[in-house]
Amino acid sequence: MQHSKANIRYARALYDLAEEYGQGEQVYEQMRVLMDFFAEAKQVRVWMSNPVIPVALKKQTLAGLFKDCIDGLSARFLNLIVEKNRSADVYGIVHDFVDLYRKKKGIARVVVGSAQPLSPTEIKTFENWLEKNLPDTEVEMTNKVVSRLLGGFTMRVGWQFVDCSVAGRLHALRRELLTDKTLTRTF
Repeated sequence: MQHSKANIRYARALYDLAEEYGQGEQVYEQMRVLMDFFAEAKQVRVWMSNPVIPVALKKQTLAGLFKDCIDGLSARFLNLIVEKNRSADVYGIVHDFVDLYRKKKGIARVVVGSAQPLSPTEIKTFENWLEKNLPDTEVEMTNKVVSRLLGGFTMRVGWQFVDCSVAGRLHALRRELLTDKTLTRTF
């Protein structure tokens, strides 16, 4: 995804407006809903970026899609983006807003990948570990099921990546064996 200057300006304007009206957290939650939707709905993003489709139809469609979860300032902002012919950039703007909000509020996003959904006990274990290792930081943890994992887990905290999966451990062992000079003697 491209972070254009225009997208960042729109995101910053929404952030400032939401904070000014005391609706920062509400707008943040609604923008997360939009971000998750647009991340998965690539066909909708393509449809939104089509200049042939009338602005009125785009606004009506978005209003129908998000009538139960987007309201107030977020809905007006979404309409403004479409009216300004920036509908192709909706996902980028929303993503930049969420990133900006997290940065300003000191929120760390943690994505734990596992072969199957984590149990409540496992979630609590991760939360305790994160609380201990990321003091003074609010953490948003998400569990993502990754079908290619055989066991173990992966964890992304910001830009850091930890691979404690079975495949990751086997890969590290293979790399270690291949670099060990005593095992690679020439006969």
